[in-house]
Amino acid sequence: MAALGLLSTLFPISQTALAQNDLAGDFVAPAVFQAAGPTAASIQSTVDAYRAALGDPNNANNPGPLSSGRREINWDGGNPAIMDTTPPVTPFDVFLNIRGARFTTPGEGLSQAPPSGGPQGGLAVLFNNPTYATIFTTFSPSRLFTPVGSRVTDGSFFIPGTSGASPATVSGFGVVFTDVDLPDGGKPHKASTLIEYFDRNGKRIFASFVPSSPGDASLSFIGIKFNDAPIASVRITTDAVPGKNDNRKHDIVMMDDFIYGEPQPLQ
Repeated sequence: MAALGLLSTLFPISQTALAQNDLAGDFVAPAVFQAAGPTAASIQSTVDAYRAALGDPNNANNPGPLSSGRREINWDGGNPAIMDTTPPVTPFDVFLNIRGARFTTPGEGLSQAPPSGGPQGGLAVLFNNPTYATIFTTFSPSRLFTPVGSRVTDGSFFIPGTSGASPATVSGFGVVFTDVDLPDGGKPHKASTLIEYFDRNGKRIFASFVPSSPGDASLSFIGIKFNDAPIASVRITTDAVPGKNDNRKHDIVMMDDFIYGEPQPLQ
């Protein structure tokens, strides 16, 4: 499949409808950045454009609140040589204090793991499915992020350095995915991989399917950016619970880099 490199503020009808059905009054649509293709190069320019739109610098582990910049999580533990598979846990608070993000799942927990290898064997061992060693790839080595026992990952934002004591909102949130095979919208009457964005009151303000690139070890990216910072939480829903074989009935998807606007104090 030819690589896609899309940078646009125009959306398919399905995306616009998902955004506007939950809203009353005027809705100012965010800028949408999306790309998909067989290699990291297929999405690199779009990811870089999204980083630029959120703003420099990458604030890393610096405490907030900060007036500008962005945060990133790439699951490598600060060193691509780290290949450990972490036990499933929820809430996943590894980055709560240093990056201002908490992740939860209604399943068993959330884990970081390489596709294969490392002391615990990676995703192939975590899910007892040897095919996982070859159908996924990383955008930034060496680990991916996944729910265990669920297809749902929820995220919420806080001021970095407050250990979750100060809720926050962000201007944008984007994710790199690997092996999104189903076309946008998925099977008839069933969503493919979906991201939903919510405001401080839990009201959905935008939702979009993730662009697909059929074939093993493909990469996809989608991120949005508002002019202000209305996003208090996000929900990522993949097509199927990991563990099953990846096929036409079950599109198994893993996550890599999370990139989001600098968390701002809740107004």
